[in-house]
Amino acid sequence: MPPRALTAADLPRAEALSALIGWNQTQADWAAFLAAGQAQGLDEADPACLSASAATINYGPDLAWIAMVLVRPELRRQGHASRLMHWAVESLKAAGVGCLALDATPAGREVYARMGFRDAWGLARWLLPSPLAMQPGVAVRPLRAADWPAVLALDLAAFGGPRPALLQGFAARLPQAAWVAEEAGRITGAILGRDGLRTPGLGPLWAADTATAQALLAAARNALPGAVILDLCDHAPAVAAWLTAQGAAPQRSFTRMVLGADLPGDAQIYLAAAGPEFG
Repeated sequence: MPPRALTAADLPRAEALSALIGWNQTQADWAAFLAAGQAQGLDEADPACLSASAATINYGPDLAWIAMVLVRPELRRQGHASRLMHWAVESLKAAGVGCLALDATPAGREVYARMGFRDAWGLARWLLPSPLAMQPGVAVRPLRAADWPAVLALDLAAFGGPRPALLQGFAARLPQAAWVAEEAGRITGAILGRDGLRTPGLGPLWAADTATAQALLAAARNALPGAVILDLCDHAPAVAAWLTAQGAAPQRSFTRMVLGADLPGDAQIYLAAAGPEFG
């Protein structure tokens, strides 16, 4: 049976696949792909769970994301992932997108490199302790509705593609993790988070300096109970050292990879990702 386009009716089965593989996506995450992009899935024997999947989001003419390339363990090495990746790449090329990007696991990186993807930079998933030490000298506060134009401008400059509905959806799902840094009435940094199937996560994180990043991370992390994860970019080594000193530890690594043009945006102010599925 060939892959087919997923619809809202498939959300429970898509979430079941995430759970089976051990990933963190909720039905709300899967719905974001259907709202801002497209997804395909493969049906086999299990009526409660998809057999394989892939999804894309087009962030405009300069950037699109490929994610959720999942296959049930017993169905791997049968060409399902390759077929779904071919669909994702060709559909985005046909749409004229300049840069196709994804965040690869170490095993996936080898596969995508053979398809022509090249490394951009790395990131790592961290498990954050509670609480993080508050940082003096940086004024942070919860995000307000009036802050969105400034926060979205930060994301556009850092990430390189517009995604207002996605980010505002994150904030609505986990409002206590949405914070901004402010100086003289100007937003100088921000952080969001979102709930997860297993663990809530923080990110994106935008900040021009380490002190601002630390203050935002402490405020957002300390507002959440229990375990919290963060996908920290490798070009934030000072933040990584600060987290390590407080007992945080990296759990797994990813490599941001691109096909076509280079990544747009300014990665130096983009210190933590929205997750490997959203960039």
